[in-house]
Parts: sequence; C-alpha cells; structure tokens
Amino acid sequence: MPSAIDLFSGAGGLSLGLKKAGWSVKSAVEFDEAAASTHALNFPEVEHLTCDVRQIDFTKYSGIDLIAGGPPCQPFSVSGKRLGAFDVRDMVPEFVRAVRESRPRAFMMENVAGLAGTKFNEYLSKQVFALHSLGYIVFSKVLCAADYGVAQKRNRLFLIGIRSDQKGKTFAFPDPTHGLEHRNKHVSVADALLGVPDDVPNRAKVVFCKNPVLRKSPFAGMMFNGKGRPLDHHGLGHTIPASAGGNRTHILDPMGIIKQYHSELMLGKRPRTGELKDVRRLTVRESARIQSFPDDFEFLGRQSSRYSQVGNAVPPVLAASVAKAVIGSLS
Repeated sequence: MPSAIDLFSGAGGLSLGLKKAGWSVKSAVEFDEAAASTHALNFPEVEHLTCDVRQIDFTKYSGIDLIAGGPPCQPFSVSGKRLGAFDVRDMVPEFVRAVRESRPRAFMMENVAGLAGTKFNEYLSKQVFALHSLGYIVFSKVLCAADYGVAQKRNRLFLIGIRSDQKGKTFAFPDPTHGLEHRNKHVSVADALLGVPDDVPNRAKVVFCKNPVLRKSPFAGMMFNGKGRPLDHHGLGHTIPASAGGNRTHILDPMGIIKQYHSELMLGKRPRTGELKDVRRLTVRESARIQSFPDDFEFLGRQSSRYSQVGNAVPPVLAASVAKAVIGSLS
C-alpha cells in the first residue's frame, strides 16, 4: 500500500479520502490542537505532529510516496483580504519545501479556487515553476465537489505533481460522476441529510433583515441576519464555511417558507420583522453530512471549533476521487 503524509491535516477530510482511495497515511501535521485531537481520534494508527509545519525537517520522510495537504486558504479566499504572499498564514511555500526535502513520488495540494484566479496568477505560476524545477510534472485544475457526489457547490483547486522519473509520468483528473450529463444526479441537501443523527442544536435565531438585499434566487442575497444563507433543500448547498457557527451558519428550510417570503418581497411587499419561525440553522453533524463525512467520524472541541473543522476540511468523497487517480498514475 503506498504511503502518504497529510500536511495541514485539520480534522482529517483529506486523510479520510486518501485512506478510502488506498493510501496508508503515515503522518499528519496540524497546528490547531482541537483539529489535531479530532484527527488523532479518527486515525489512531497515524503519527500525529501537533506543531507548526515550519518546525519540521522533511528529509526524514525521504522515500514517502505522496505529500498531500491543503495549506491555509485565507490568503487567497474571496471572503478574506486576499493578501496572498503578504499574509502570514501563507504556507504554500512550506508545502513546496516539504516536497523539495522529501522528494516524494507524487504530491497533491488542495486550495480555494481563488488561488487560480487572475489576482494570484503570477504567484501560482511561481510556485508551479518551483515544483517543476524540482523534477515534477505539474497538473492543475479547479474541480466542483458537486460533480463527484458532494452536496454542495464547492470549487477547489488541485495541484498534482508526478516525479519525472516515474513510469507513467502523466496524470488525468477523474471524470465527473454526478450531474445532468453523467450517470448519477447531483446529491441534493435533502439526499445528504436523509436519516442524519440528532446533534446539539444551533441556537442562533433567524431574524428578518430590515433592509433585505434581494436576488433572483431565494437562496442568494441577504434576507436574514448574519452570513448564513438559506439552503435549497432539493438542490445543491452553498459551500460549508469555516466561519460557520452562530448566525454565520446556513439555514435549513424543508417546508419552503423562505421561498414564499422571497416571492412576497419580489412582489413589492414590505419586509417582515422579528424572528422567522419553523426554520433553523445546520448542526455540526448536518454540516459534516453535506461535506460528505460519515456519521462515525467524530469531531472534538467546542462547538465553534467543530463547525470550523468541518468547513476547513477537504470533502472526503472529492479527496478520494482525486487520490485514486494519483494512485493510478503511479501504478
């Protein structure tokens, strides 16, 4: 079984995907103690390093088959200041260093789609050139998690590198498996939450905005307090954010009450006031379901930390699809 190291491992979404794809995760590196504890609970066989990745000499992992990881996305996310290399949280160069020092047969890096945008074109090209200079053929693509069986419109950039001395020397991203043109329909929010176990409820109220911002879709705009948006129960969900918790958590509305309210506003009726009853915000377990985590995957820490761990994770189902393709390129 080929071996892998998971950097910036968080709770373990990428590790779970790697495991399901046939990789043996040997070590996981995570700075956040709560996330590291979650990872250790769910992957007791893995060596856990709860430290700053900059403290590690990766030459000791020489001979490893795969370096994988999702460096912090905040420097490149459209929801942040987008400082890129000027953000102290930019750890992409550390991922490059890990590859340089350990010389794995392949690497697999995940990040927000914003890193592939125009703003960071020069930055990304510099990192890809550095990896290419180390003797790797580099492949990049933005994938939508929904197209691989995840119940959310979550776009993520993957960088795959195959060491040039490997037999295949090539790689092909997995074909989508879900959607109108594929053998499976997209997994809806309702599909993902079918039979979901009870969990600690989110107590944040859903309160009408005094001055709602309307869009054509009832699942866009801003009709309620906070950044958590209504989910299309019979469609794909919004990206589960790391900032979830409180009124930043998305809203469940299986009865379609919000769609009716949206129609009223579009017809010119005055906004309502107070709290909207009969809807609620996602629990941690429901958020995890939409991220494609299985129910036996446990999250530790305070509720806010558990929400963050779920939102920061690579959806395991998406990770597994890409990780299987990497194994195929090395066999």
